[in-house]
Amino acid sequence: MANCTSCGRELPAFSFGKPSDRCADCRTAAAANPTFSSPTAVAAPRPVVVRRNPPVTTALLAINVAVFAAMVVKGVSPVNPTVEQLLKWGANWGPLSLSTQPWRILTANYLHGGIVHIFFNMWCLWNLGHLAERIFDRWTYVLTYTCCGLAGSLASLWWHPLVTGVGASGAIFGMAGALIAVLYLGKLPVPKQAIQGTLRSLLIFAGYNLFFGAVGAGIDNSAHIGGLVAGLALGAVLARHLTAEADVRHQWRLYAFAAMTLALLAGNAYVRNKNGYVVRRQSASMAFDRGNYDQAISDLQAYTARAPDDPLAHALLGASYLQKKQYDQAEQSLKRALAIKPDYAYAQYMLGIVYGETERYEDSRSILTKVVEQRPEDVAALLLLGYSQEKLGRDPEALGSYRKAVAANPANADAQRSLGHILLRSGKTSEALASLKEAVRLDPQNADAQFDLGVAYATQGMKPESDAAMQKAAQLRRAVPNSN
Repeated sequence: MANCTSCGRELPAFSFGKPSDRCADCRTAAAANPTFSSPTAVAAPRPVVVRRNPPVTTALLAINVAVFAAMVVKGVSPVNPTVEQLLKWGANWGPLSLSTQPWRILTANYLHGGIVHIFFNMWCLWNLGHLAERIFDRWTYVLTYTCCGLAGSLASLWWHPLVTGVGASGAIFGMAGALIAVLYLGKLPVPKQAIQGTLRSLLIFAGYNLFFGAVGAGIDNSAHIGGLVAGLALGAVLARHLTAEADVRHQWRLYAFAAMTLALLAGNAYVRNKNGYVVRRQSASMAFDRGNYDQAISDLQAYTARAPDDPLAHALLGASYLQKKQYDQAEQSLKRALAIKPDYAYAQYMLGIVYGETERYEDSRSILTKVVEQRPEDVAALLLLGYSQEKLGRDPEALGSYRKAVAANPANADAQRSLGHILLRSGKTSEALASLKEAVRLDPQNADAQFDLGVAYATQGMKPESDAAMQKAAQLRRAVPNSN
């Protein structure tokens, strides 16, 4: 807070109209007597310095822009960053925020989902910030902004814990709410007409953006509402004491933010109790990656009991059952995922494996064809489709699938070996030999590739090479008895 340059008294936390470095009493006295100065004054008052850039707003804007610039420098798309990229930088997401990474509730307020997102948020912050810095002291401004941002993040976790949230809009709506409450409830020494005009603008801003958030796609309106409610509450508590003496004003600021801290802690506990089940999905994913399929199944069963319409969870549960060779349960879970999301390629692919493992090759071929239509360069799907086609005696179709797999990734040893194998069966020995040589080069420990290469050499009359390849295949199979 600044002090009057004439008498030394602390200036109000806010001021409307022309800025001044003297208090109202000193300005009144000076107007009545041009030679007036305070009894302790030893020099003329300093000239008024008008700050063009509000310091707190400028600092907050700089932090947001700096984080966005750092993301772009590190390879994040400036237009449409992926969910994975945003999560890496600290986005708000229930399975992480409600478990071991609660700091995301704060950091998400300084991340943005593209240049358009940050532009509009910073434009709103810049305009609201100018007004906020004329009404609130710096600490009140910073704490209000931070608390409202946290409230917005908690509201988002309460409303949709599995949606990834980023952006400063919760904090910005909170500042708007605090300003609305202060202008409406505060006893400010400002003409009524000026207050009414500013208040009307703030209400229009909040109402329009809430409406736009309700009808627009990809907008987290819950964070807007959470921040706005927190701001209204803080503003209502602070409003009556903004013109009080400094000690009283500071005391009420302490009360207000202590109460808000307790409210945020209580809100966090409530959200964890209500939506903490989403943590099970993340722990299941980690267990699956470690190969702990029993743990993954246990977590996913508990999770899907609370979130029965999450296709990813059902697909992961099906994949876990598949790893345990529990094909009936795997099929049931994967079909549930596809009932929720019919074009879910991952669930279709895993179901194709289930059909293949249970020798329902026509079913496998049918569903894998759909996967390849969606993802024509998915090597794993192309190889599995080709295998099903082979089992059905559709060698020309299998040949086409394997050719596409090799074209998608020539460095894939399985693709090269599968192509070489079907070419060999089709009598195209020279072409088969080239693919099988490449398969062995890429993966010298593949016994099947070595065996097929030996057959190809023999067909070409290259006995020494054939014997060497066959001998290598036999050695590899002895080392791994269960190799097929």
